[in-house]
Amino acid sequence: MDTAIGFVGAGNMTEAMIRGLRSAGIDGSRIFATTRSRVDRLEHLRATWGIVPVRDKAELSASAGTLILAMKPQDIDQAMTELRPHVTDRHLIITVMAGVPCAAVESYLNGTPVVRAMPNLPMAVLAATTALAYGRNAAADHRAAARSLFNLLGHTVEVGEEAMDAVTAISGSGPAYVYLFMEALIEAAVQGGLPPEVAKEMAVQTVYGAAKLVKETDSDPADLRRRVTSPGGTTMAALTVLEARGFKMNIGDAVKQAIRRAGELAARR
Repeated sequence: MDTAIGFVGAGNMTEAMIRGLRSAGIDGSRIFATTRSRVDRLEHLRATWGIVPVRDKAELSASAGTLILAMKPQDIDQAMTELRPHVTDRHLIITVMAGVPCAAVESYLNGTPVVRAMPNLPMAVLAATTALAYGRNAAADHRAAARSLFNLLGHTVEVGEEAMDAVTAISGSGPAYVYLFMEALIEAAVQGGLPPEVAKEMAVQTVYGAAKLVKETDSDPADLRRRVTSPGGTTMAALTVLEARGFKMNIGDAVKQAIRRAGELAARR
């Protein structure tokens, strides 16, 4: 990376990304952050990850060429009003706010390139899936810079912005679905007689191993499921219950609801 990175916002998304960047070898002296009110969070990020907190958006813009908008979507108007006087054509603006299209950010600016990114929480351990969509002023070098940044944190894909609601529901929110499944698996294991620490270790490793097998063999998950499921066996007994209770349908409905909500957020901009 040949430019410093500045974060507007100091919440969980910012910390996950900073953790990933530091793990990827980016020096803390090249990472800046500011927030409107959470001074305690800035101090936490400084003490934990060695980044540089700055007092306001003017200092942030002077310090960093890549500015990442990671505040809450409802704070965009105040944040961009404060940021706008200090942004120039040397900056690249990247928004990671859910439901905020590039055009909404561009409306505060005068030709500054904007990239919309939807990373997910595993970027903290360099295992993110990040979708990128580009604003009208994002040229080839801006696109390359955004890909380079998020490739440090995992895998990137490029999509049209019309697909971002679906990306948000699958990749952005998807880890929460997996964590909920893991919670249920751990609870069931404890109820089955395993100690909690053993139940957690087994559930985590099972999910990790299953995903790793799909990733490294490029197998179809349905094929792997069939290979695990012996007729009349324990796996079939369990899957019969899940299928009878609409497991796939519930996941599908959940994703549709997340897409709908993402659309509602975008419509407000």
